[in-house]
Formats: sequence, structure tokens, C-alpha cells
Amino acid sequence: MAFINGAQLIDRVKGVGVIILGVSENRSWIELLYEGDLMHTRTVDLPSDALLDISVEEIPHKTTVYEPPRVTIYLESACDIEVRRDGNRVIVRGCSSPDSV
Repeated sequence: MAFINGAQLIDRVKGVGVIILGVSENRSWIELLYEGDLMHTRTVDLPSDALLDISVEEIPHKTTVYEPPRVTIYLESACDIEVRRDGNRVIVRGCSSPDSV
């Protein structure tokens, strides 16, 4: 496991257009949809033993749709995403630079 500034790196994904955050059966989860292909997804595996606080930071987005038990975030353009865990907090960060991942 890689650590960045004390936080555990969970995953890095290129070209994400939509982020879905959710909770089901007392478990937090993240689903990433690639830009231009809404049926092509990637699930970020989070530990199933705890509910985690998920924060989305530094990602330009155009729309956020709240549909409990999930939140769908539509990004302005394809972004490279990095998911890190710091204790009970999961941080989803991104940038538009392809060199970042």
C-alpha cells in the first residue's frame, strides 16, 4: 500500500466523467463512470467493515444529484481521480492533467 501525506492510496483512475457515492447495507461505496461511455464503470473497493466519510475535493463539476442512498456528481470534463483513505475518511481528488496519474 502506498501512503501520500499519511493517507493510504486506494486507487487512481484516468478519464472519469461521473462519480457516484453511496451507502448500502451499512457499507460506503464509490463507482466511477468513464467520460463518453456511461455504461463503462469502475468500482473502488472500500473496506466493508465500517461506514466511511467520503469527501470530494478539487474536482470541477457541473451538476450534483442527490438521490438517497447515493449522490451522483457530473464532472465538467474528464478528470484523473485519486482515492485516498485517512482513518475513517476517504478523499476523492482529481485534476484535469493527464500527467497526474
